[in-house]
Amino acid sequence: MSDDRVKFAVVGLGGFAKSHLAGVASVEEAGIGELDAVVCIDPENHVETRVELRSQGVRVFDDVDSLLEAGGMDVVTLPIGIHDHVPLSIASAEAGFHVIVEKPLAAVVQDADRLIEVRDRTGKAVIVGYQFLYSDTIQGLKDRVMDGRLGRVVSIRVSAGWPRGDAYYARNGWAGRLKRGEDWVLDSPINNALSHQVTNALFLAGRTLDTASSVSSVQAELYRARDIESLDTASVRATTESGVTVHIAMSHVTENRFGPYIVMQCEKGTVSWEIGSARIEYGDGAEETIEDDTKTELRVRSFHNMVAAIHADAPVVSTLEIARAQTLCINGAHESCGDVRTIPDAFVRTVNKEGNPFRVVDGMDDLIRRGAEEGKLFSEMGVTWAVASEEFLTTGYDSFPRG
Repeated sequence: MSDDRVKFAVVGLGGFAKSHLAGVASVEEAGIGELDAVVCIDPENHVETRVELRSQGVRVFDDVDSLLEAGGMDVVTLPIGIHDHVPLSIASAEAGFHVIVEKPLAAVVQDADRLIEVRDRTGKAVIVGYQFLYSDTIQGLKDRVMDGRLGRVVSIRVSAGWPRGDAYYARNGWAGRLKRGEDWVLDSPINNALSHQVTNALFLAGRTLDTASSVSSVQAELYRARDIESLDTASVRATTESGVTVHIAMSHVTENRFGPYIVMQCEKGTVSWEIGSARIEYGDGAEETIEDDTKTELRVRSFHNMVAAIHADAPVVSTLEIARAQTLCINGAHESCGDVRTIPDAFVRTVNKEGNPFRVVDGMDDLIRRGAEEGKLFSEMGVTWAVASEEFLTTGYDSFPRG
């Protein structure tokens, strides 16, 4: 292999690490990268894979410390638990390696700021795994906002119903948790599975082509139907520093799967986005559709971005600053709500799907859709179990929890 190929080390073999391995395979196929090493902390589950990788010349380590001490790679990728994102990103950058870390960047904003400081001090590229920022639809919409075709963004409404069963919450030791030991996790739809769309909204609200807008205030109602620490349902309204109202309605306890959807109201038109396409209805009656190029998987584009950042000093697309905006929004949501509210059992039932129990809240599908259409929080729609919250100001906020 050519010496100018960027060498990647992936921390993990199972779960979401498979997506990172696919990203490395993509740059390898393009002749610009290679898989140099992996970390496997559960060797009993990957006996054959470890043997196969070693036969291909890939180094296999039992822990991250051993990998970082041995070195030899250019990039460390981290498809790991939320609470480990920042600590292992910092360790990797300070050891001299570029980093691709999964979303969300961090549970708390002070950790995001720690990593930004380390990146600036070490000069290492750090990319966060928000793959939709690489999509033709999201980038195309941002272009049309910036060049004036859509004009100023007025409001953005994001909605989704993504049912998750018992298996989802049993897959690791931090799913559905607020903390793991002393480490914040804040796992939830808005801070994990659907955090992409929170980030997309803040990116589209950003004042410049390559930035997101942080929130200046958040009012949030956070609920759970499951017996978990954190939330499985969120009803959030935020105002960005750029003056955009962002409404978020998301749940893991809907009957059906739908979305994610983004509806963006601009001065000169209305945008309806879903994965793969965006439809624009301009105020003058013209219509336009943007489609994603499906030739390259979105999840691998950050790996190509990393190679370009290393070899050609190309700008990182999914930056720490963009990801921090999402973290700040989530922290503000928890500050606004305080304790996560439990939905009474009388409104909740269990549905068994192929042996995997799902919790379903009666009427939740309609609530998510109505909330997005009307821009209202659940308590403003007369939901009997909903509890109103206070608006929380986030300007200058730099540590969760406050006080």
